Amino acid sequence: MVLKNCLRCVSIGILSTLMLVTIAHGQVSRTVGAAASSADSTTPAPGTRAESFTYGADVGVGESDNVTLVQTDKVNQTIAIADLDFDLKDQTRRFDVDAKGNFSYLDYLQGAYSNQLVGRFDGRGDVSLIPERVIWVLTESFGQAQIDPFLAEVPTNLQNINYVATGPDASFKLGPTVFLDLSARYAKTTYQTDPFDSNTVLGNAALGRALSAQSSISINGSFERVLFDNTEVNTNYNRSSVYAHYEVQGARTDLTANLGATKVDQGSESFTGPNAKLQLKRRLSSVSTLTFTVGRDITDGSTAFANLQSGAIGGIVTSPAVQSQSNYTVTYGSVGWEYALNRTTFGVSGTWEKDSYEGQPLLDVTRGTAEFKVERKLSRVLTAQLEGRLYRNEYGNTDFAETDGLVGGALVFREGRGLEIKLRYDHTSRNVSGFGVVPGVTSGYNENRAFLTIGYRPRTAQST
Repeated sequence: MVLKNCLRCVSIGILSTLMLVTIAHGQVSRTVGAAASSADSTTPAPGTRAESFTYGADVGVGESDNVTLVQTDKVNQTIAIADLDFDLKDQTRRFDVDAKGNFSYLDYLQGAYSNQLVGRFDGRGDVSLIPERVIWVLTESFGQAQIDPFLAEVPTNLQNINYVATGPDASFKLGPTVFLDLSARYAKTTYQTDPFDSNTVLGNAALGRALSAQSSISINGSFERVLFDNTEVNTNYNRSSVYAHYEVQGARTDLTANLGATKVDQGSESFTGPNAKLQLKRRLSSVSTLTFTVGRDITDGSTAFANLQSGAIGGIVTSPAVQSQSNYTVTYGSVGWEYALNRTTFGVSGTWEKDSYEGQPLLDVTRGTAEFKVERKLSRVLTAQLEGRLYRNEYGNTDFAETDGLVGGALVFREGRGLEIKLRYDHTSRNVSGFGVVPGVTSGYNENRAFLTIGYRPRTAQST
């Protein structure tokens, strides 16, 4: 039953995306509109089509020397695995699709756990109803989150979460430089285990002025109403924000800044906090890019899950446990650097986050992550990869802290049109102290895991 629910959630996102792609491929006109659907989109020249599609699939077998992630009484396990990942971007005059997925199916051959499907999917599809004026948007995020934040991430401590939102966006020009943007969404969030399922209605408005061809300023307002299926453990709430927004896209530097306030009304409680964000992207050279983000806002667990980002390593990202659907103040910062030249690519990233719950100090948590990844092409067919991660999680008011580590490496053999053979090794560790920890029993673990896979990964296909 659990596997069927997993497959059902995954299929929603994939089928929605494939539906939009199929329609887009069927269009006769291939003229791309002037406006991109997001800041990361690149608008092609009129009369052309922008499309990129990368994917890979493999099967293999691996071995773990501590599959239950415990300190004593370790269990060895042989694991069969099947992987699928894809990254699709397709833009025509009327359709714009951006979808990315990464999934693994694990079969624990000695029966330590039931078969498991893990993965992350994030997709957006836009349909132009009135070119350059009104579009219909469909977005979806699917993945896993911890259930109990004080336990290791074993299969029995993970749940699936699915977030789907849809609705229209409208843009109006009120003069040569003045614009008005409106949007409305209906969103549905479902949790496999926790009783946090909800329905949300959202609305946004922005009145702004284009300062130049590359910069603009606007006053933005948003409102959302969240209704829970289970109101015995959750309280419905309203959340509204008003803030000033500025953005500029230069030859080498992109800058976005927000400054305003957010107010939450949840039951008999009401509180207001700052809404501030500064995001900078700097192209240091033709081969390296630096990104920096810092901010403070009021959010909730479902929104945080939908906006979850991966670090330098990428791959399947597991969300922290969603302990409550109460709103909280999040203060955050992140930095990343990427370098890619000929045979060598290198990436490093760091994030820091502090979550503060109004009236629920036991839920307050501080998290920090540092990651790196290096890839070197040793020859025409052989590539070496090395990566690492350090994660720190502290619940200061419950005296609980954990430090997780990962060091991994891989040798990848590629030949022909798409043959890929990979030998991968990972060492993971966890050290825990404080609340509920039994020294020598639940204070941490070490695990070694190795996989050998064979698969198909064709060269990047791009057409214009």
